[in-house]
Amino acid sequence: MKLACVAMLLVACSAGEPGPGIDVDRALAHARVLVAMGPRVGNSDAARRAAAYVESQLPRASRAHVGTVDVPEIRVLGAVYRAAHRTVTSDPNLVARYGPQPGKALLFMAHYDSVRAAPGAIDNAAAVGVLIELARILDTSPPAMPVIVAITAREEDGLLGAEALAAELGAEVDIAIALDLIGGDGDLVLNGAGTRIGRAEMRWLARAAERAGVVVRAPLAHRVVSRWWPQAERSDHGAFTRRGIRGVHFYHRGNDGELIDRAYHTKLDRFERIERASIDEVGRLVRAIVDEPPPTHDGDGFWVPQLANVVVPRWTLVAFELAMLVVTIALLVAMRRERREGGGGAGLLLGSACVVVAFIAVYALERSALAAHPRAWLHAPAYFVIAEALVLGGVIGLASRLVARFRPWIGARRYLAVAIGVLLAFGVFWLVVGAAELAWIWLVPAALASVAPLLGRARFLALLPTLLPALLVLAPSQLREAAWNGFASPGMPLVGWVALVGLPPIAATAYALRSEAPDRWHSGPLGTLVLPMGWALSILVGVALELRYTPPCSASQFRQLHLTCEISSGV
Repeated sequence: MKLACVAMLLVACSAGEPGPGIDVDRALAHARVLVAMGPRVGNSDAARRAAAYVESQLPRASRAHVGTVDVPEIRVLGAVYRAAHRTVTSDPNLVARYGPQPGKALLFMAHYDSVRAAPGAIDNAAAVGVLIELARILDTSPPAMPVIVAITAREEDGLLGAEALAAELGAEVDIAIALDLIGGDGDLVLNGAGTRIGRAEMRWLARAAERAGVVVRAPLAHRVVSRWWPQAERSDHGAFTRRGIRGVHFYHRGNDGELIDRAYHTKLDRFERIERASIDEVGRLVRAIVDEPPPTHDGDGFWVPQLANVVVPRWTLVAFELAMLVVTIALLVAMRRERREGGGGAGLLLGSACVVVAFIAVYALERSALAAHPRAWLHAPAYFVIAEALVLGGVIGLASRLVARFRPWIGARRYLAVAIGVLLAFGVFWLVVGAAELAWIWLVPAALASVAPLLGRARFLALLPTLLPALLVLAPSQLREAAWNGFASPGMPLVGWVALVGLPPIAATAYALRSEAPDRWHSGPLGTLVLPMGWALSILVGVALELRYTPPCSASQFRQLHLTCEISSGV
């Protein structure tokens, strides 16, 4: 009761004229009170105090019994992602209804529990504060459609509250929207958008974002994962998605300038980390969403990356990618019909051997450098990518020079064909497995590279895009996020990622150099002294960089805390 009184004073002192969205100061006051309760683990005194506080603040709140929940098994790629189990909880859901009662409702959810030892500010007190204030607005200005606001129990250990809610109210819900990990300083992101969230639903959300003056992103990899494995969604909307009910999740993608929040599920998830501007934009967005009823599903959609709230029919993306595929194949066929290049020299087979030798050398270096901490490169991906690129380039250069001492290099266009072929293979693979959101990253560079022979000395302009997959996949923030979210295999060495995306630019570079002046690289002082010395220096610098690196965490600390060990070894 004392905490509730203090909270009411805090809210009263911070009250003011609401802006276009929720009252941000009041939302932050609610979050502060919840965080002050400490970790709100299921069935704990703190969880009971949190439920009582939410009940006292949420207009028209009623307790919804959770009780015994049969948590279903979740399988991903045949492996058990979560085993089926039965759990009993005394923690309730807090549910409030607004607007007209008949008809399908728009459901907003945020969980009030946290993991053990975590104050749970961004995960998830901030979102609870936002929804309490949204509910206050809906209570005084009833929406034109049915809206349910639910503050759920036990999200952290199996979405228990959401599972019970979906079993009880699923037939009444049109779209379920979860707010989770709200308040970081990263982009506001649409997550969990599976195949049931298509063009109409995305445009509906994009229009709300436009009215609110908010930019929402839909990361490509997140969209693909949600389409492939909707059963594995980890926030409250997942309980509805698994029952065939439309559901999405909004969150802030990272904190401290990263795509991840290293304070996640630790004692560092404190109130001070919540960004006021982030709460404001979420509040404006949810307020705008209730101004327009959810649409009828009418086909698939694609939320265009890097463009503000732009959604197009997904078939346009697929059609564009198929056009790139057809153009590339046609130009490859035309290239093959041209005059064959002369023989009597080192060709594609020896060139491929040089590349294989280089990758083996880099792999051996990586194993040696990271013997004490196999994933130390995750602490400094850019540093290691640069080091390994120097060694890779140097070994390829020296090996190529050694071959050229005995036989001249020939068959420049065959290297171009390899670059295009690898890009095509990846692009077609993503298309076949239903990941058109990713396929264009490989198909566009393939189509542009196939034009290179027609551009003469300007061919390098068409070859530069072969770097696109490498730039996106090897971006440090992307590598760290992929590892953080479990998208990247723990056993995958960095050189493996470099090999997957590095072959096209390597082959394209070989084509560019050997088609420019084939004899330049195996005669004269440039070929006999300057270039070999430069490549040798490149190897030495790369080896020195990799061997001298000292990670901020030990292997045992990393296994225990993952990347959180970088900001606290005592969490």
